Amino acid sequence: MGFDRKIVLGQRCLKGIASMPDRRPDNWTSTAWPFVLLLAALLAIGALYGLALPGYWLFDDEANLAGLAEIRDWRSAWLFATSGDAGPLGRPLALATFAVQAAAWDQDPAAMLRVNIAVHLAAVWACFLLAAGLARVRAPEHLAASSWWIGLAVAVVWGLSPFLATSHLMIIQRMTSLSGLFVLLGLAAFVWAHWLDGRHRRRVWILLACGLGLGTLLAALSKESGALLPVLAALILWLWIPRERRLRDGFSRILIVLLIVVPSLALFSYLASLLPTILDLGYGAYRDFTPVERLMSQPLILLDYARHLLFPQVAAVSPFMDRLPAPRGWLDPPGALLAALFWPALLLIAVRVRKRAPVFLFGLAFFLAGHLLESSFIGLELYFAHRNYVPSFGLYFALTFAVFQLATPLRRLAFAGLAVYGLLFALVLGQVTAGWNNKQLNGELWFVHNPHSVRAAQFLGRQYLAERDYLGARRVLDIASERHPDGLSVQLQRTGLCIGREAEYPALLQEVTESFRTSTKYEPVAAMRLVRLVQEENHSPLCPLRDLDTLERLADAMLENPLYRDRAFSRSLLVLTKAFINREAGNLEVAVDFFVEAFRQRPELEVAFFAASLMADLEDHAKAYRFLEEVRERVPSSRLAARIWLEDLAAFEHVIRASERVSRGIEPAT
Repeated sequence: MGFDRKIVLGQRCLKGIASMPDRRPDNWTSTAWPFVLLLAALLAIGALYGLALPGYWLFDDEANLAGLAEIRDWRSAWLFATSGDAGPLGRPLALATFAVQAAAWDQDPAAMLRVNIAVHLAAVWACFLLAAGLARVRAPEHLAASSWWIGLAVAVVWGLSPFLATSHLMIIQRMTSLSGLFVLLGLAAFVWAHWLDGRHRRRVWILLACGLGLGTLLAALSKESGALLPVLAALILWLWIPRERRLRDGFSRILIVLLIVVPSLALFSYLASLLPTILDLGYGAYRDFTPVERLMSQPLILLDYARHLLFPQVAAVSPFMDRLPAPRGWLDPPGALLAALFWPALLLIAVRVRKRAPVFLFGLAFFLAGHLLESSFIGLELYFAHRNYVPSFGLYFALTFAVFQLATPLRRLAFAGLAVYGLLFALVLGQVTAGWNNKQLNGELWFVHNPHSVRAAQFLGRQYLAERDYLGARRVLDIASERHPDGLSVQLQRTGLCIGREAEYPALLQEVTESFRTSTKYEPVAAMRLVRLVQEENHSPLCPLRDLDTLERLADAMLENPLYRDRAFSRSLLVLTKAFINREAGNLEVAVDFFVEAFRQRPELEVAFFAASLMADLEDHAKAYRFLEEVRERVPSSRLAARIWLEDLAAFEHVIRASERVSRGIEPAT
């Protein structure tokens, strides 16, 4: 029996080797070769991304990572990781990886970028496992020998995709790639669980629990789009895994129901709960488009995503994606209606040919399902390339699997074409990464390619300033302000750049002040920049005409605007601006009142310390103690944050008491 079994196994191996698409010699079909070439591909991808070092910080980095400067120990690191507000779940796992690198902020972007690249390389490995598992579970007899090669081809193309490059070159987008890594690993575990022999049930259960349960948890805690993992797993089960391969034992079915159906229903229930409020109230002043306009924009944007994923261009690889204005109707632009009709028609065709080409429907459905959150009615910005990090797998898998399924006469030509395709991706990616640190050249390219992008204009303006081309910088900002008159951060930047145009400054200031007073778009970053300007400089070196009185005039104008006056966050910043200005002018009592009001609007310990310090300087220590008691009552709800708050407050009270003893002529206690 043992000898007969060996003969059967040998026959199966020979059958697998004979089924290789190109029928190369045995050394080519060895299972080890795909892994060796995958390792070489990982090194090549890493080397290409290494060309982008040292990299630099971009617009969302400071907003999300500035708290790294406050990390002193494990408690402050924990507080940073658990206090994120980039999404409903806070993304603590992604923030924890940044907390580990706190020393790199904000002088060593290269250290951050290296970790981003490492995460992507791990995701390429996960992509390989998922694609190979999908190939094997679909037709194990026919594709057993070539499944690893399919996995290799998909992983290389996906890993080299230039349009996904900003997911790693933008440091904060580690949130996207880390979440994508866990999604791909979770789906791979789910697929391979269906390939394992039924006798290994415990292994199957472990893979299901780790892939769907732990994978979803880790992915969602890195970025909320990771919550789509169960939805994608359900799609794989429905559209790809053959019936005879599906798990049939009772416990496996219970696990699948618990780990796929329940989370998916919870996700869609949550989205459904948001819909009435969004449709009723819209997005407010945060967005210059309505929920309906956002929905109209997405079919066209998805088409643009697919175009750049399949046919990459260097100019399309940009961190500034706010280049497509929202449609104002189905015929404005005309492409909105065509795109809205295109996707249902394509899905209908895929359904009609699913028996002959099931990979077409699977790849298309995977791509669209991966965009269910970020391309739906939720009030996010319209367009970002990194949203394709997981969905793009569907397109690349469908393309590669179809090539391996071609009839024998066409295979060699198709394989050559696939190799050239991968080489094209590598060349475009190399162009992107090799030129990434040429900020001025990139700034000009991105500004031309994204004419509606405020961020692209600001970025290019900063590069011109670095080259002392002040008129060029001002010209770019003027163009941006004409296109976006409600963009207050751009308007504020214009007031700090008047060299060579001093005579025009009074008219410019009047124009900007009026914009601050009447803007209908809420842009809290403008208030943040205003208070930072007051703290960092009394006069702009590029515009001496902008003094503290000018900045206070702008703060007052913004406080007259209901959008900023009636929101605690922006009002606290504007009141804080006035507090710093009055302190600088020597109006200490007025400054104290503004500091106290700023704290009451939005409790921050640093602001409270500014207020109490001025009270001590005015030798009103009794008032300082009363105010610090008020500060103690505003302790955060988090236990760790509360502990840090109270410890810092106690230390500051000690300083105030020492100040009081000195003012009374009493020797300070040792």
